[in-house]
Amino acid sequence: MSVLTIHSVNKSFGSNRVVTNFDLSMENKEFISLLGPSGCGKTTVLRMVAGFETPSTGSIAIDGQDITMLRPNQRKIGMMFQSYALFPNLTAAGNVAFGLKVAGMPREEANKRVDEMLSMVGLSGFGGRYPFQLSGGQQQRVALARAIAPRPKVLLLDEPLSALDAKIRVSLRSEIRAIQQELGITTLFVTHDQEEAMVMSDRVVVMNGGRADQVGKPDDIYNRPATRFVAEFIGALNLVQGRLLDPASGEIETKAGTVKLSRPIKGSSGQNVSLAIRPEMLRLLHAGDTGDGVTFSGKLIGREFLGAIIRIRVQIADEQSLIIDCFNRDSGTIPQSGQDIMMTVRPEEVVLLD
Repeated sequence: MSVLTIHSVNKSFGSNRVVTNFDLSMENKEFISLLGPSGCGKTTVLRMVAGFETPSTGSIAIDGQDITMLRPNQRKIGMMFQSYALFPNLTAAGNVAFGLKVAGMPREEANKRVDEMLSMVGLSGFGGRYPFQLSGGQQQRVALARAIAPRPKVLLLDEPLSALDAKIRVSLRSEIRAIQQELGITTLFVTHDQEEAMVMSDRVVVMNGGRADQVGKPDDIYNRPATRFVAEFIGALNLVQGRLLDPASGEIETKAGTVKLSRPIKGSSGQNVSLAIRPEMLRLLHAGDTGDGVTFSGKLIGREFLGAIIRIRVQIADEQSLIIDCFNRDSGTIPQSGQDIMMTVRPEEVVLLD
């Protein structure tokens, strides 16, 4: 049985529909991210699971029990907010203990649990400090300890890392994932950060306009996008427009020449299609190199230094260019701007979008 089931949920505010026909089933110990741009409905879904919003239609269940109309404190959930939401008049230990006291846990057992939780988030010895005496990262650790202290069935994370600087975010996301796996808490995480979603999740839900465009493992979302929106939203992408010549052999006419994918394609001759190619899938061809099946020729028109990666831009036709990601270690083999170059990609690494 699924731990969390969201079935055919819709949510409207007046005439504004913000979530449409949303379905999601989460298994025990699973970590799922709701990923999408601002206004896509991901936070509204989380708030409906938490009980802060009520679905217009549809249902939400935890362990088979319908919780759609239950109050937040009746749902066996823990929640970690974007803004920490710590009580300023309580110490770190007091904040962690708050939910345990409300639940009626005996003081001795609650104190033991608080010490355990603070130790788990790396804050042993910080229990007597007030929020203003803690850094942003430490406050967020207290918020995490408070959320998991009651041992909820489902943990909800509402963009908890967005207010932190980059280095602390990377560190804390690893800690959150490690703690989630250690405790085995089913976790629903809201973020607009693609890297966070890819690194932390068992599955990712990419949302667009209130709908789930695609649900899948991070590598499936990235390598096999189901829609044009997912392909363009996740990572960098090259799009080459074309016209289907031969569906049986996958032959496509583009402005940069004829491309043959060597696999059958659903569609009819003359149909417009788009070829989606990730920048790191393209490989520069040097003298004596052989292509991988699909090749393009063009002129190098620019480069960007991105640390480990050097991103170059190649014009392959009028108003059409491709970006290629090369490792910094190979910078000496990258041609200079203005030079003609050849590049190649394996047919199976080209995603066809209608």
